[in-house]
Amino acid sequence: VKVRGYRIELSEIEVRLAQLADVHDAAVTAVEDKAGNTALCAYVAPQQADIEALKAALKDMLPDYMVPAFWVEMDELPVTANGKIDKKALPAPDIEAG
Repeated sequence: VKVRGYRIELSEIEVRLAQLADVHDAAVTAVEDKAGNTALCAYVAPQQADIEALKAALKDMLPDYMVPAFWVEMDELPVTANGKIDKKALPAPDIEAG
């Protein structure tokens, strides 16, 4: 996807999130913000860390433009019959709270 003029591979961000010890599962999608711009949204199932700690850890690993603007914390991410994350079943982020 293209965000703020940068070409971003969502899977690269997902891999970095999965490397964090406090993350059980993660997915990243592109969403449209209130202004109609494309932004990143991370869906995480953390084991014990809070979202702010995860953001800080990700900022140490990736450039700013690759750190998601929106975060959704979930107990577990929905999966397909194949056991892969079902991105179509992920809830829309709260754009107001972004």
